[in-house]
Amino acid sequence: MSSYPLVSICIPVYNGAEFIESLLNTIRQTTYPYIEIIISDDNSQDESLNLLRASHLANSHIFTHSRYGLVPNWNYCISQAKGKYIKFLFQDDTLEPDCITKMVKMAEQDEKIGLVFSCRNLIYEQPIDIEFVTGMKDLHKHWSKIQFVQSGITLLQDRNFFKPPYNKIGEPTNVLICREVFERVGLFDPAFKQLADLEMWLRIMTYYKIGFIDERLASFRIHPNQATSHNLGENKIETLFEIYKVWLKIIRNKTYQSLPGDLRKKMRVELVKILLIKGVKSVILLRWDQGRKVRALLKEALGSTPEPSGNEFPS
Repeated sequence: MSSYPLVSICIPVYNGAEFIESLLNTIRQTTYPYIEIIISDDNSQDESLNLLRASHLANSHIFTHSRYGLVPNWNYCISQAKGKYIKFLFQDDTLEPDCITKMVKMAEQDEKIGLVFSCRNLIYEQPIDIEFVTGMKDLHKHWSKIQFVQSGITLLQDRNFFKPPYNKIGEPTNVLICREVFERVGLFDPAFKQLADLEMWLRIMTYYKIGFIDERLASFRIHPNQATSHNLGENKIETLFEIYKVWLKIIRNKTYQSLPGDLRKKMRVELVKILLIKGVKSVILLRWDQGRKVRALLKEALGSTPEPSGNEFPS
């Protein structure tokens, strides 16, 4: 690169004191020379804020506010960022020292690249469900075909799109996003508790190319206190229904209206098929509450009136 564009490292924080030392080490070891650090503390009740203030990180901006919640805090970080690129770093995750350098180099190759992702490591320090871990490893291998740079539409048309794992990109720590993307497609949708990142990746695919780096440049930590473990552990059924709602948004929301009509039609057919099977199983197993939810989603999937886009970028 002939010059280094500014990268905003966005760090949403909430009660993460036990991980702050690791977080600070990750930031200090990064080799990318031109960064600003946006820390948004979501009204932590532990020592997180004191530890961050005591660190005296260069080029850092610490924002405090009342409790926003997970996804709105992500969006607040973005609203405060000034960089050409947004690089999320969650309080319990880590980056390789050259992660940002390599991702920016990839993004700068083509102005139509909206998102760059890479392979990542999993960190878990206690026994955990092997099936759960296996499903989260090597996400990129679950695409039928992945290239270093390709159209997002191509990925949305991938024959494995409806097969788990549904998030084949990874978590926000695992990606670099051009900031102008959010001005075009909107912010993360707080209507989704577990899959706001997946829905955003699919939204970006609608308009941009996607870059992929076949190196493990980030690490995602799995532990009992994080939202991912809670949602995928105690609320597996709710998370599954949220996946259906993500697909439903693609079918009906105006944000995705630029998708080819035949692609949206195919997605509608696949979703209806899946919901019908789910509905039959709910009846057989006498799961009436699930059955009611399936019927409501089916009604929406078969509806013709598009929804407004929403998720506007803050002024």
